[in-house]
Amino acid sequence: MLAALINTALAATGAVALAAYAVCARLQTFVFTPQIGITQGIQPIVGYNAGRRLTGRVNRTLTLATRATAIYGAITAALIALLAQPLLGLFISDPATTAVTVGALRIIAIGFVFAGIPPLISAYFQSLGRATPSYLISIGTLVLIKAPLVLALGTRGPTGIWISLPIGEAISVVAAVGLLWRFGRPRTLTA
Repeated sequence: MLAALINTALAATGAVALAAYAVCARLQTFVFTPQIGITQGIQPIVGYNAGRRLTGRVNRTLTLATRATAIYGAITAALIALLAQPLLGLFISDPATTAVTVGALRIIAIGFVFAGIPPLISAYFQSLGRATPSYLISIGTLVLIKAPLVLALGTRGPTGIWISLPIGEAISVVAAVGLLWRFGRPRTLTA
């Protein structure tokens, strides 16, 4: 849904911006793969340990996974921003498209720091059998945060769209952490 919304907004601004987003989206897919792995890796660990009522292990798993995701996101954001030009040279040869894409990628890369945390917290809730906060994070952040930001900032052209993406990721982290705080980690589980 978000990609379709972004593509529609960018199509109105021209082919160069649309091509820039297409390349950035492909690089994002590559960058997010390890974060998806971390998220999928915690699900059985959290689920099994919650089932065994080992709250300490559940909490420790979330803490370690969140740290790993945030550190990985920060490192990849820095590397992608630093190496944007040579990376994009592998995919694009047109100088005009390259210039737009380098700028877009550097802005979008800021969101890599935050992007893995909401899905991680959503998977955590899912592992505990708490569907409501999981859905609020996975669907709510898309519908209530990211899409409205793209629509609002998209009126400022492609740069507004690029800026809306990391802002949406950062606000989604705040919302996910707020839900984690509200619904809480499992308290000491007793038999």
